[in-house]
Amino acid sequence: MTTDPEPTLHHAVDVTMEDAWAILDFLAPRLESLERAHDGDTEEHRAAAALAEAMSTLVLALESEIRGSNGGRPSNRSATPPTPVASPTEDERIAKNKRRLTMIAAYWNQLCGIVHPWRESGGYDRARWRPVTFLDTAAEAEYHRRVAEAGLRKAE
Repeated sequence: MTTDPEPTLHHAVDVTMEDAWAILDFLAPRLESLERAHDGDTEEHRAAAALAEAMSTLVLALESEIRGSNGGRPSNRSATPPTPVASPTEDERIAKNKRRLTMIAAYWNQLCGIVHPWRESGGYDRARWRPVTFLDTAAEAEYHRRVAEAGLRKAE
């Protein structure tokens, strides 16, 4: 049995598009090979095609969250100037960022779960493709503070 290396990604804030695309680049050729090896009306072909579609959808959703709201296409310009939008409050900004990091963690952890069955295959990145537990270092520190305050043991 092999020992897993120390994880390289610890927090949702650390996940990059390169991480997500690396999983897709690793798994896509395997799924395409399965699709080619089986006729289009077989369960194996359908399963490989569905998994490839799910992976692509997750990677694009993750990319959208990582890029944030500024990553979209500009809308059509009208003749009237845009209505000024009130700047978000600090609490609103914090809540929006927490929601974004929560979604990044959820999408990333799903990708890691999908690719996990290939962990014994050549090219699988055991240190990198692991679920994240915390959104950022502040969330991890808060967790450890609460554990210590409650007199509980740290989670292994």
